[in-house]
Amino acid sequence: MYPVERVSLDGSRHEVNIICAGSSFLITQADFERLNIEEKQSLDEDVYEQLCVSDNRLACIKKAFTHLSYGDMSAKKLTDKLRTKFDKETVNDVVELLRERKYLNDTALAERFAKSFYEFKNWGPIRIKNDLYARGFSREDIDEACAFLEETDHRDNIKRIITDRFGSDTENITEQKQKICAYLFRMGYTYGDITDVINSLE
Repeated sequence: MYPVERVSLDGSRHEVNIICAGSSFLITQADFERLNIEEKQSLDEDVYEQLCVSDNRLACIKKAFTHLSYGDMSAKKLTDKLRTKFDKETVNDVVELLRERKYLNDTALAERFAKSFYEFKNWGPIRIKNDLYARGFSREDIDEACAFLEETDHRDNIKRIITDRFGSDTENITEQKQKICAYLFRMGYTYGDITDVINSLE
């Protein structure tokens, strides 16, 4: 048996500190009510184990919010960070909890990244999708986040990039055609759109 020596409720944080068998545990108020722990009682093996699990889960939640305080990140990236300190089951539970409470929304985050990359970095769809995949977003989230790119005509963007970087002189564009194609392909645009614009400028 594991004697409960002290119970301290922090109502503002919805947390409860429990001193049990000489050890300190910090758990959520919801877990405290679920476990039905009272001061001066003795816990059996099963409840004590659940107390340990609840303490670990709250520590994981706090660590997750610390990571998120530095900036938005995908569920996969957060999972990878938390796995360095917590077990797989605890991390999965916490990440799912954060999803349910809207602290994590991979589709919305991926869409914000995609729009930023397109509008401010002038990246094309291929590079944007590759970057999002490298950041840990799922294919499903990427496809949904980049749906607006499928409905966008990228040729105006390509034309602006060419004139800003290489000028608008027809002869110069013709001479540097191979270099321009390679550059725009690295930027993430399709070969068909690139050649369409170059041909129109020539």
